[in-house]
Amino acid sequence: MNLRERFRKYIPDKDRRCATIIHGASAAAGAAAAGAIVPGSDAVAIAPVQVGMITALADEFDVHWTDAAVKSTLYASLGTIVGKGGANLVLRWVPVYGNLIRAVVAASVTEALGWAVVQKLRTDGKLT
Repeated sequence: MNLRERFRKYIPDKDRRCATIIHGASAAAGAAAAGAIVPGSDAVAIAPVQVGMITALADEFDVHWTDAAVKSTLYASLGTIVGKGGANLVLRWVPVYGNLIRAVVAASVTEALGWAVVQKLRTDGKLT
């Protein structure tokens, strides 16, 4: 039994599986943002987490990726990175609170992106 089958066996409800995926990715994005020391490096760490989250969500809805879906996902991730860029510039110089605030922003942006993807997959059944 592979990991996907185990995941579906132990969490049979699709909504709970989606919530588990999104919350896990949000926690990982928050940790990546909090641990980033070099300016702009949190964006590099958060983007793969968000793409992995969207891949797992698409897998839950049995949606296959196309080139257009990958591009739109990456553009959405870039949009979230640009959106928090201004806050990063200001908060970079605040020693402890800056890291905490960046972690909260990264986690909440990832959470919002995940639920937007779930809504899109429920209504259209595709990512593009």
